[in-house]
Amino acid sequence: LEINAFGPYAGCEVVDFRRLGERSLFLICGPTGAGKTTILDAICYALYGKTSGNMRSGAHMRSEYATVAQKTSVTFTFSLGPRRYRVSRSPEQTVLRKDKKGLRQAVAEAELCEVDDDGKELAYHVSKNVTAEAERLLGFDVDQFRQVVLLPQGDFRKLLLASSADRQQIMQTLFHTQQYARLE
Repeated sequence: LEINAFGPYAGCEVVDFRRLGERSLFLICGPTGAGKTTILDAICYALYGKTSGNMRSGAHMRSEYATVAQKTSVTFTFSLGPRRYRVSRSPEQTVLRKDKKGLRQAVAEAELCEVDDDGKELAYHVSKNVTAEAERLLGFDVDQFRQVVLLPQGDFRKLLLASSADRQQIMQTLFHTQQYARLE
Protein backbone atom coordinates (compact mmCIF):
# COMPACT_ATOMS: atom_id res chain seq x y z
CA LEU A 1 0.00 0.00 0.00
CA GLU A 2 1.49 3.32 -1.06
CA ILE A 3 -0.10 6.47 0.34
CA ASN A 4 0.85 9.91 -0.99
CA ALA A 5 -0.36 13.14 0.68
CA PHE A 6 -3.33 11.20 2.04
CA GLY A 7 -4.96 11.85 5.43
CA PRO A 8 -2.38 12.73 8.07
CA TYR A 9 0.45 11.46 5.83
CA ALA A 10 1.95 14.51 4.10
CA GLY A 11 4.58 12.56 2.17
CA CYS A 12 4.80 9.07 0.73
CA GLU A 13 4.24 6.18 3.13
CA VAL A 14 4.49 2.51 2.19
CA VAL A 15 2.92 -0.36 4.13
CA ASP A 16 4.37 -3.66 2.91
CA PHE A 17 1.84 -6.35 3.83
CA ARG A 18 4.14 -9.02 2.30
CA ARG A 19 6.10 -8.85 5.55
CA LEU A 20 3.17 -10.69 7.16
CA GLY A 21 4.06 -13.79 5.13
CA GLU A 22 1.29 -16.36 5.00
CA ARG A 23 -0.65 -14.78 7.88
CA SER A 24 -4.13 -13.90 6.65
CA LEU A 25 -5.36 -12.26 9.85
CA PHE A 26 -3.65 -9.26 11.40
CA LEU A 27 -4.39 -6.32 13.65
CA ILE A 28 -3.60 -2.69 12.90
CA CYS A 29 -3.09 -1.08 16.29
CA GLY A 30 -1.61 2.03 17.83
CA PRO A 31 -2.52 5.10 19.83
CA THR A 32 -5.42 7.38 18.91
CA GLY A 33 -4.46 9.60 16.00
CA ALA A 34 -1.63 7.35 14.78
CA GLY A 35 -3.25 6.87 11.34
CA LYS A 36 -4.77 3.38 11.68
CA THR A 37 -8.10 4.33 10.13
CA THR A 38 -6.29 6.17 7.34
CA ILE A 39 -4.64 2.90 6.29
CA LEU A 40 -8.09 1.27 6.05
CA ASP A 41 -9.44 4.37 4.28
CA ALA A 42 -6.61 4.12 1.74
CA ILE A 43 -7.26 0.44 0.97
CA CYS A 44 -10.99 1.02 0.61
CA TYR A 45 -10.48 4.19 -1.44
CA ALA A 46 -8.05 2.46 -3.81
CA LEU A 47 -10.48 -0.37 -4.48
CA TYR A 48 -13.83 1.42 -4.42
CA GLY A 49 -13.25 5.18 -4.50
CA LYS A 50 -14.85 5.47 -1.04
CA THR A 51 -13.36 5.51 2.43
CA SER A 52 -13.72 2.77 5.04
CA GLY A 53 -16.41 4.50 7.05
CA ASN A 54 -18.04 6.45 4.20
CA MET A 55 -17.73 9.59 6.34
CA ARG A 56 -15.23 11.27 4.01
CA SER A 57 -14.75 11.29 0.26
CA GLY A 58 -11.40 10.82 -1.46
CA ALA A 59 -11.16 14.57 -2.02
CA HIS A 60 -11.55 15.10 1.73
CA MET A 61 -8.62 12.76 2.34
CA ARG A 62 -6.04 15.11 0.84
CA SER A 63 -3.49 15.82 3.55
CA GLU A 64 -3.71 19.33 4.91
CA TYR A 65 0.06 19.10 5.41
CA ALA A 66 0.78 18.43 1.70
CA THR A 67 2.16 21.14 -0.54
CA VAL A 68 0.53 21.98 -3.87
CA ALA A 69 3.49 20.26 -5.54
CA GLN A 70 2.43 16.94 -3.98
CA LYS A 71 -0.32 14.90 -5.62
CA THR A 72 -2.69 12.91 -3.42
CA SER A 73 -2.83 9.30 -4.55
CA VAL A 74 -3.17 5.76 -3.26
CA THR A 75 -1.77 2.62 -4.90
CA PHE A 76 -2.72 -0.80 -3.56
CA THR A 77 -1.20 -4.04 -4.84
CA PHE A 78 -3.05 -7.19 -3.82
CA SER A 79 -3.19 -10.88 -4.65
CA LEU A 80 -6.13 -13.08 -5.54
CA GLY A 81 -4.91 -16.65 -5.64
CA PRO A 82 -1.82 -16.70 -7.86
CA ARG A 83 -2.69 -13.40 -9.60
CA ARG A 84 -1.56 -9.94 -8.49
CA TYR A 85 -3.31 -6.67 -9.21
CA ARG A 86 -2.45 -3.02 -8.73
CA VAL A 87 -5.15 -0.39 -8.33
CA SER A 88 -4.33 3.32 -8.19
CA ARG A 89 -6.57 6.29 -7.49
CA SER A 90 -6.24 9.98 -6.98
CA PRO A 91 -9.10 12.33 -6.10
CA GLU A 92 -9.98 15.58 -7.81
CA GLN A 93 -7.57 18.13 -6.35
CA THR A 94 -5.80 21.41 -6.87
CA VAL A 95 -2.17 20.89 -7.84
CA LEU A 96 0.76 22.88 -9.13
CA ARG A 97 0.85 23.22 -12.91
CA LYS A 98 3.65 21.36 -14.71
CA ASP A 99 5.33 24.65 -15.61
CA LYS A 100 5.14 25.51 -11.87
CA LYS A 101 3.43 28.81 -12.67
CA GLY A 102 0.12 28.65 -10.90
CA LEU A 103 -2.39 26.01 -9.92
CA ARG A 104 -4.73 23.78 -11.87
CA GLN A 105 -7.63 21.50 -11.02
CA ALA A 106 -6.66 17.87 -11.58
CA VAL A 107 -9.47 15.44 -12.31
CA ALA A 108 -9.94 12.22 -10.34
CA GLU A 109 -8.07 9.29 -11.85
CA ALA A 110 -8.21 5.53 -11.36
CA GLU A 111 -6.69 2.46 -13.01
CA LEU A 112 -6.48 -1.25 -12.39
CA CYS A 113 -4.02 -3.67 -13.94
CA GLU A 114 -2.63 -7.14 -13.41
CA VAL A 115 1.05 -7.19 -12.45
CA ASP A 116 3.81 -9.74 -11.95
CA ASP A 117 5.72 -10.30 -8.70
CA ASP A 118 8.05 -7.41 -9.55
CA GLY A 119 5.15 -5.02 -10.17
CA LYS A 120 5.54 -5.00 -13.96
CA GLU A 121 2.25 -4.62 -15.78
CA LEU A 122 0.99 -7.83 -17.40
CA ALA A 123 -2.53 -6.88 -18.44
CA TYR A 124 -4.28 -3.55 -18.30
CA HIS A 125 -7.80 -3.98 -16.99
CA VAL A 126 -9.58 -0.64 -16.79
CA SER A 127 -9.26 3.07 -16.22
CA LYS A 128 -13.02 3.56 -16.30
CA ASN A 129 -15.36 1.63 -14.05
CA VAL A 130 -12.49 0.61 -11.77
CA THR A 131 -14.95 0.14 -8.93
CA ALA A 132 -17.07 -2.28 -10.97
CA GLU A 133 -13.96 -4.27 -11.91
CA ALA A 134 -12.84 -4.38 -8.26
CA GLU A 135 -16.31 -5.64 -7.29
CA ARG A 136 -16.13 -8.31 -10.01
CA LEU A 137 -12.67 -9.47 -8.94
CA LEU A 138 -13.28 -9.44 -5.18
CA GLY A 139 -16.93 -10.50 -5.20
CA PHE A 140 -17.82 -7.73 -2.74
CA ASP A 141 -19.34 -4.29 -3.15
CA VAL A 142 -17.97 -1.54 -0.92
CA ASP A 143 -20.47 -2.10 1.89
CA GLN A 144 -19.81 -5.86 1.98
CA PHE A 145 -16.05 -5.23 1.88
CA ARG A 146 -16.36 -2.88 4.86
CA GLN A 147 -18.40 -5.43 6.81
CA VAL A 148 -16.47 -8.58 5.97
CA VAL A 149 -12.87 -7.58 5.29
CA LEU A 150 -12.28 -4.38 7.22
CA LEU A 151 -14.63 -4.55 10.18
CA PRO A 152 -13.66 -0.99 11.12
CA GLN A 153 -13.74 0.17 14.69
CA GLY A 154 -17.15 -0.43 16.18
CA ASP A 155 -18.64 -1.89 13.00
CA PHE A 156 -18.40 -5.52 14.12
CA ARG A 157 -21.40 -4.76 16.29
CA LYS A 158 -23.27 -3.59 13.16
CA LEU A 159 -22.56 -6.94 11.48
CA LEU A 160 -23.85 -8.80 14.51
CA LEU A 161 -26.96 -6.62 14.60
CA ALA A 162 -27.56 -6.70 10.82
CA SER A 163 -30.84 -8.06 9.61
CA SER A 164 -31.08 -11.76 8.88
CA ALA A 165 -31.32 -11.06 5.14
CA ASP A 166 -28.17 -8.87 5.19
CA ARG A 167 -26.19 -11.47 7.13
CA GLN A 168 -27.43 -14.20 4.78
CA GLN A 169 -26.21 -12.24 1.75
CA ILE A 170 -22.80 -11.69 3.36
CA MET A 171 -22.45 -15.36 4.26
CA GLN A 172 -23.51 -16.43 0.76
CA THR A 173 -20.84 -14.18 -0.71
CA LEU A 174 -18.17 -15.38 1.72
CA PHE A 175 -18.87 -19.08 1.27
CA HIS A 176 -20.10 -19.01 -2.36
CA THR A 177 -23.42 -20.66 -1.55
CA GLN A 178 -25.54 -18.71 -4.04
CA GLN A 179 -25.89 -21.82 -6.23
CA TYR A 180 -27.50 -23.69 -3.32
CA ALA A 181 -29.96 -20.86 -2.75
CA ARG A 182 -30.90 -20.97 -6.45
CA LEU A 183 -31.30 -24.75 -6.27
CA GLU A 184 -33.47 -24.43 -3.18
